Amino acid sequence: MNVRKIFMVIWIGLTSLAFAGNNQSAEYLFEKGNTAYQNENYSDAIDQYQSVLALGLESGSLYYNLGNAYYRTGAIGMAILNYERALKWLPNDENVRFNLKLANLTVKDRIDPPPEFFLFRWIRQATNLLSSRGWGLLAGLFLFIATVSVAILTLSEIKRFRTFLKCVMGISIAIVIISVAGMIPRHRIETGQNTGIIISYSVRSLAAPQEGSTELFIVHEGTKVAILDKDGGWLKIELIDGKQGWIPADDIGTI
Repeated sequence: MNVRKIFMVIWIGLTSLAFAGNNQSAEYLFEKGNTAYQNENYSDAIDQYQSVLALGLESGSLYYNLGNAYYRTGAIGMAILNYERALKWLPNDENVRFNLKLANLTVKDRIDPPPEFFLFRWIRQATNLLSSRGWGLLAGLFLFIATVSVAILTLSEIKRFRTFLKCVMGISIAIVIISVAGMIPRHRIETGQNTGIIISYSVRSLAAPQEGSTELFIVHEGTKVAILDKDGGWLKIELIDGKQGWIPADDIGTI
């Protein structure tokens, strides 16, 4: 084994130990946060959960617990923000959805969204059945099955199961297409940062990204907005009812 290979082995070993140490530390901090929450020490629980995030580790459970801790302290904006983040990981979790709905009842700017067309609702629900990773694994599995079926049909002289293999191949290709169609929008949801939650008590929305500009409207803590543009330390937002304006980036948390 040459020096380069020895160096690579040592590097891989050290990297593995670092990741293992991070995971153990994260698990310890997460459990410490849970204990603090159970003891009604919500501020300490928030600190522990935020420490896990500082390690670069995320999960739906972590964001859900963090949302609960913020809700208990009365920080509704941060609670809603973390419930929304939890939904990216756990789109069908009833507890997350219930607590988010409960927190949204306290939002001052309660703007009812327009009714969703039933077909779009079905597509959204179908997309949320699996994570992007789950859709990808499903597509990979059935792509492999379709490939094997094609290989057998091409190379084998056995005619007995040709009809069956053609059916398997067709169904597999259809599932691959459906899986890719589910994976793409799900990945956009999981990685996108084009929506946010107002985390300050109240924010003036201005006509331009600069102080002293004309005030258009005021948004309050917990309001969900679309993020349209960025200019320095300012973000252009849009409310559900179509109102647009610029607010300081520090007053919003991206989902």
